[in-house]
Amino acid sequence: MAIADRALGNDRDALIETRLESYKRLAEIFHLVLSEQHLGDLLERVADTLSDLIPYDTLTIYQAHETEPILLPVLARDQYADEIMNDQVVAGEGLTGWAVEHREPVWCNEAHLDARMVQIPGTPSDEKEAVIIVPLVARGALHGALNIYRLESGPFDEEDFELAKRFGDAVALALDNARGRAQLEQLAHTDSLTGLYNHRFFYERLRAELTRASRIHDSVTVLMLDIDDFKKLNDVYGHGVGDQALVNIAEILNDMVRASDVVCRLGGEEFTIIMPSCGAGDALGLASRLTERLSRTDFDPAGGVSMSVGVAQGPEHAMNPRELVACAEAAMMTAKARGKNRVVLFEEDKTERPDVTSTTSRDVRSIAHLKMLQSLAGKLNRLNDVQKIGMTIANELRTLIDYHNARVYIEEDGKLVPIAFRGELSAYQGEEWRSENLVCEVGEGITGRAALTRTSLLIPNALECDFAEDVEGTDEIEESMIAVPLSYGTRVIGVIVVSKLGVGQFDEDDVRLIEVLGGNASVALENARLYEAQKRDAERAREAADIAEALLDFSRTLAMTKADFEEVADAIVEQAGAIVGCDQISLWLQKEEGGPVVPAGYCGFSDAQREQLDRFEVPAELMAQFIDPEPFVLRSKDLTEVKDYAASMGLELENDRLVGVAPMSFDGRHGWLVVAVPVEGEKTFSERELRLLGGVAHQAQLAISNATRFDDLEDTFLATVEALANALEAKDEYTSSHARWITDMSLEVGQALGIDDDRIKSLELGALFHDIGKIGIPHEILLKPGPLTEEEWAVMRTHPELGERILAPIVR
Repeated sequence: MAIADRALGNDRDALIETRLESYKRLAEIFHLVLSEQHLGDLLERVADTLSDLIPYDTLTIYQAHETEPILLPVLARDQYADEIMNDQVVAGEGLTGWAVEHREPVWCNEAHLDARMVQIPGTPSDEKEAVIIVPLVARGALHGALNIYRLESGPFDEEDFELAKRFGDAVALALDNARGRAQLEQLAHTDSLTGLYNHRFFYERLRAELTRASRIHDSVTVLMLDIDDFKKLNDVYGHGVGDQALVNIAEILNDMVRASDVVCRLGGEEFTIIMPSCGAGDALGLASRLTERLSRTDFDPAGGVSMSVGVAQGPEHAMNPRELVACAEAAMMTAKARGKNRVVLFEEDKTERPDVTSTTSRDVRSIAHLKMLQSLAGKLNRLNDVQKIGMTIANELRTLIDYHNARVYIEEDGKLVPIAFRGELSAYQGEEWRSENLVCEVGEGITGRAALTRTSLLIPNALECDFAEDVEGTDEIEESMIAVPLSYGTRVIGVIVVSKLGVGQFDEDDVRLIEVLGGNASVALENARLYEAQKRDAERAREAADIAEALLDFSRTLAMTKADFEEVADAIVEQAGAIVGCDQISLWLQKEEGGPVVPAGYCGFSDAQREQLDRFEVPAELMAQFIDPEPFVLRSKDLTEVKDYAASMGLELENDRLVGVAPMSFDGRHGWLVVAVPVEGEKTFSERELRLLGGVAHQAQLAISNATRFDDLEDTFLATVEALANALEAKDEYTSSHARWITDMSLEVGQALGIDDDRIKSLELGALFHDIGKIGIPHEILLKPGPLTEEEWAVMRTHPELGERILAPIVR
């Protein structure tokens, strides 16, 4: 027994010693993780240690993709390592995919029999294997999976499984740290605004590329790109728009370079591109394509943006990174000195620099004015009225620039229309200002040229300007002018124009000041125009609802009107006059197709006028000129031919009234609904009133068509009645005289009782037809001279039912 106890104790001590060694090795792994050594070396060390503690035949470590639900192998110790490294695991597929999707470790000693197993292409399909799969999770995030396999060496036990999970924690932490370090390195090398590489990375990469090029006798080309007038863009549109322009340009650069090229932002508005294994010719081609792409791009709301580009090639121009950058920058400054928006290749003896002698004084003046413009920008953005914005611009300009007059235009359908004017044209020629004199086409004169070219114009003397146009009625006089387009994106929405008597009264600083003001004004004007458009849309919607409601009431009134043409015509003119709000309204219809036009109804006329209208017939050829699909407006004094024709008939029309006309057409005939009001100054019918008149005419047209059809139907019905009555009279003279006697008596009784006309008509027809069924009674029974038998009486008593069946198809 003692020997057995000692043996058991020795086994237990050995087990404890083994476990202590395992945890000691595991602690070493965690120490390595915390020491932040290279990820590849760390994973190799993990694989070696794991092999000692949990002997395995093969091992694979996967890393999770940052954005997609897949696992990518980062280490494989296997006979088929190449096949494994070329494969990837999709979350949810296979044993590994199941483990990471559910975040549960898998211990399976017969993996080859598991239904979840997926074969890696190129590996044997008949291998028996045991597997432990541990999802690698750290700080709540999935980082990959640890897979260890045994083929012929036997199954894993529970202790192996527990130890593998502990090692999995270490691997997960290593992957998490590696990802964190990569992100920090990326941040250290990346510009936060554009996402491009930054100044620090640029010089590190350029040094490495120059070293490589020197070693293999290759070339490296550097492009230095600088946005033209970027400070002006920031001043005019604000730093938010400037930042967005930088982001957009970065995207364009990334989109157009080769995969091997490196795009960086050095700072501010300056970018650079490193082009390994590239000559100057190819670099110039890329630079030209970039500038052309920028010229076609809309940087809303700033419009177009250009860049000056300098190109230098190493080692031809320099081998040192700083010197090569200096060469590219010198070429870029030469591009700016030669007019900007161009590409220049470095040439040592042909470098130039822009003139900066007046920069300091301009900046001092700009700072003084910018504070005033900031206040003005807030004031403009609080306004929703285009006219008020225009006047505010003109008024505030007076505090910034000494001018004689200022005008603010907006673009409308290819025309520039003034919305504000400050100053006097009377100083030129003594007349009061009229806005229509200043309207011009885009492209016409100085104002139109500024809008067409989207370029600010500084005109020292308008008299000597080749494309200047005189304002109608003004004298030719020496004056200085500035015209600044108001741009919103690529669209010109207006122009600001200032002028001053004398030659050379304005300078470039005045132009820049108005451009800055124009940047704020453009946004305010566009917002105000959108607001006014929405307001008009809302008003039109309310107006449409009002019109629809009025027309609905009108149609209901017509529906309740008796189906008699004259009554329908009277209802049309009475209701239409009330809806449209006119004191006189008349309805004119052709009697027949191609026939004369006569008044069918009228309202608001005196007895004398009504008497004249009743005698008035207008030939169709005179009315042909008024056949139109839409309502229109005219003056009665312009109806010369109609008035002359009326005079020939001894009739006199009123001298002058404003007339709204809504044409109608039905059954090949034409008609007109005419409303008239007294002429009062420039008064005319509004668009709403004409739409309402057109709607009334449409409803009237339907009602007239229905009434006309009803009259035709009633005539047909009465003809049928007459035919039936004649048939009955021909068969039985007694029944015919009896029916007429009953009819006469019924009418007398009905009239004595005061029954209305419609019911009297029904009473008359009922009496006339009360015996119409006798048409169906056999002749020998109906005309039998003696008494009828019971059987014959039974037949005779069916005549009311026969009458009902005879009259049933006739629908009144």
